[in-house]
Amino acid sequence: MQGWLDHVGHDHSIRRRRRKDFEDRLTWTKHRPRRLERTRANREVTTDLARVDIADWLSTPSPTSAPEDGEPYPSPAEQVTALAEEMTRGAWREIATELDRATPDATRVRRDLTHHGWCDLFIALVQVIEVTRRGFDSIPHRVKEMILRSPLQAERPHVTEAVVALIVDKAWQGFQAAAFAGAPLLDLISHEEALRALRILALFICPAPAQHPAVRQHALKPLGEDATKILTDQTKTRLADLFTDWRSDGAAPPGE
Repeated sequence: MQGWLDHVGHDHSIRRRRRKDFEDRLTWTKHRPRRLERTRANREVTTDLARVDIADWLSTPSPTSAPEDGEPYPSPAEQVTALAEEMTRGAWREIATELDRATPDATRVRRDLTHHGWCDLFIALVQVIEVTRRGFDSIPHRVKEMILRSPLQAERPHVTEAVVALIVDKAWQGFQAAAFAGAPLLDLISHEEALRALRILALFICPAPAQHPAVRQHALKPLGEDATKILTDQTKTRLADLFTDWRSDGAAPPGE
């Protein structure tokens, strides 16, 4: 995730070169009209191009509005960075301190968490907050249930219920600590900005969005539908060509 956050701060020419590197990896059919070949490699490159779109969007200065007290409202990049730092550094320090008490094999837990553990966490937060705008006391419990029911949880045998409880509780504390512009939690979770930041972090931290349907459905697709036009039309067209779940009708593209 840090690599993508760093990419946001890079010079435009560096981001443009990275985009070109990804574009050059795409493979196309030989017949006309040319279409992207429906391969795993193309799916992976296209989701990376979507992440480049997001980095470009975050790097673009946006109009800022000041509340009544005159304090400037944080930009989308500042919101994402603040949430990332609090949840992956502040929260992780506390998790690491207590992990040995929650499990007999902290090393294997850390290894298992690299198998979509963190993106599952962010996606679960997004899904629960979307439907629990006001009953925020119940959010951590529901997030724990979602992670334990995740199809990918079977690949994380050492991430036990106790470990999930520890991680979610600390992450939720981090989410509260990252209240943007001092906004109370009740106001924060009613703002689209918070959900957008969580979706971006889920995409940035996911090791392979092309292989993680929940990240595509609950992070990438909503970002593609965002009114602020985070993804380019070209990227959205390619995603619709390569992923059935990206299409609004759920149908496969012609020829698939």
